[in-house]
Amino acid sequence: MRSDGQSSNTMSIQPADVRQLLDAELTRRGLGHFEVYQCGPTLDEAEIITNYPDALDRSDSADDFYQRGQLLSLSKERVKPFFWSDENILAPAAEAVPVPGPCAPVGEGASFIVHGNRGFYSILNLCSFGEDQQFRDTVLANKSELQMLLVSVYDEALESCTTVAPAPIQETVLTPRETEVLSWTSLGKTYNEIAVLTSMSPRTVKFHMKNIFSKLDVTNGKSAIRKALNLGYIREKA
Repeated sequence: MRSDGQSSNTMSIQPADVRQLLDAELTRRGLGHFEVYQCGPTLDEAEIITNYPDALDRSDSADDFYQRGQLLSLSKERVKPFFWSDENILAPAAEAVPVPGPCAPVGEGASFIVHGNRGFYSILNLCSFGEDQQFRDTVLANKSELQMLLVSVYDEALESCTTVAPAPIQETVLTPRETEVLSWTSLGKTYNEIAVLTSMSPRTVKFHMKNIFSKLDVTNGKSAIRKALNLGYIREKA
């Protein structure tokens, strides 16, 4: 299911089994409402497994409670888990508009992320409808276990795939010089070191990196390296 409510499944997993596992593990830790995204290289390729769909997916009403698009985009780029209130994803309590049904406005949320190969990744979203500090304390106390739980779910999804088509290696949009600069950057070289290795000035290296950020639609070197690796523009370090 995509954020617009339309199904676009790319993985043949057993959502009922995963949901049962997550229900048991999260309940044991005092956490209830969850949503897992099994995602492909783009957010349009995702399968959602959740035990409380009305809480986390309100379609057109979602942004009355939290910025769903911002949450998914941020999760796609992050590695470390984060709380929604820390990233200004939650709508202010005074602006949260109640909707018919049993769901109260989301009071706090937390997201965990696992990035795998070929551009696939998983997001575990947890949410609370009150006792926000208790929710934060519980998540922090179980942070490592929650991360490993998501890793297990991700691995299980890949193992149960009938077919998972690898992301096609696209023709690079980077020039040979830009590819060379980014390849050296992926090896941990500084701009000054790259300048020496490529017989360019540091200013020219920075110019190439700026063009790389623009072409790959990223804002920093780490994101550029990750995206270029996923697209096959550069090779992973040996």
